[in-house]
Amino acid sequence: MKIISAILAGCTVMGLSLAAEAATFTAPKNYSIIIVDGAKTGGVISDPREIELAPGQHQIVVFFKGLFKHGGDQIIATASDPIVINIPDVQENDSFAFTYPRIRDYGSAQDFADHQTITITNNGESVSKDRASYFILQSDKGFQLDRDFLTELNSLGLLYVSPENTVKQNRNDQKLTNCRDSGFTDCPDTIRSTAEARNTYLKNTEGNGLRAQEGIPLTSENALETARKNEALNQAAEETQKVNQQMLDGMKSIYSSADPATRKAFREWLNNN
Repeated sequence: MKIISAILAGCTVMGLSLAAEAATFTAPKNYSIIIVDGAKTGGVISDPREIELAPGQHQIVVFFKGLFKHGGDQIIATASDPIVINIPDVQENDSFAFTYPRIRDYGSAQDFADHQTITITNNGESVSKDRASYFILQSDKGFQLDRDFLTELNSLGLLYVSPENTVKQNRNDQKLTNCRDSGFTDCPDTIRSTAEARNTYLKNTEGNGLRAQEGIPLTSENALETARKNEALNQAAEETQKVNQQMLDGMKSIYSSADPATRKAFREWLNNN
């Protein structure tokens, strides 16, 4: 009886642990999760393929990129556009994933990358659109290495930001406000430069000089503050240069991995544009 009781107790504990198991979302091979609920997940190398999801609404952006056979070589095939997956009501123990047609080689990978038809599943079974749906976030500018998917989704009114990520963003905004208001004496150790911030700066500047804020002319009385702002802007420009170098390295990598016909077509495009 003691042995049976122990087994039953163990099963009960196991059942409780399974009941408390978090919901998950898993991307298949050649896909990476790049954005979750309005926040980027990592970088080019560190983007995950599996995440845990709390109960409730979620938006997950995934991107297709992988190595595929082309003759005797392995060549990178990548999509121009990400897939945006919306799950309105995740439940405990849900296990969302998606499948796509089998890809045999580089040619079929490129064909798939142009269309990206997927089937969303939960616990191994396909789901209806009211449980989970997706769309392709296309750009009218074609392929771009430096696309800001968050800004694009936000501009279309299609971005979902979780309450947790909203709180994090508000905290970051408050840190930047404190930094400016303190005369740059109360600033974080590192400040990330964003495309949105740079575009806002360009709209509010004339030439190389800083435009005076409304009602605050650029006089000698605030020259020190102006100098500090310009110093911060110069640092942002240096950060932009680093980003541009990363873009160049990425373009070189893609060009090097392309087949001869693709390289030729790319060179012809450069000559004509």
